[in-house]
Amino acid sequence: MALEVSRLFGGFFLSPANLPKYFSWLDALSYAKYTYVGVSLNELQGLTLSCADAGTSTCIPNGETTIKQLGLDYINIGGCIGALLAFIIFCRFIAYLGVRFLKN
Repeated sequence: MALEVSRLFGGFFLSPANLPKYFSWLDALSYAKYTYVGVSLNELQGLTLSCADAGTSTCIPNGETTIKQLGLDYINIGGCIGALLAFIIFCRFIAYLGVRFLKN
């Protein structure tokens, strides 16, 4: 159940900018969010797009505009890596406690 909640609020279905206020705290608990944001920032930062073939459609000139439209401009790649490392350490600590104290 916890994994599904983490995936739901990870940014794949709803962008962080479109989350309701009362669910914003679930966004911070999602390991999938930090993976999604980190990969998105890695791919979109410094990206320049050509608008020559845009025709009448709206052209997005660069990756920074896309980052802002998706609401991913609140954290950097280093912050995403730090959050994922914190998740790993926390999960390993919980697993250690389980192995240590739940001997049957």
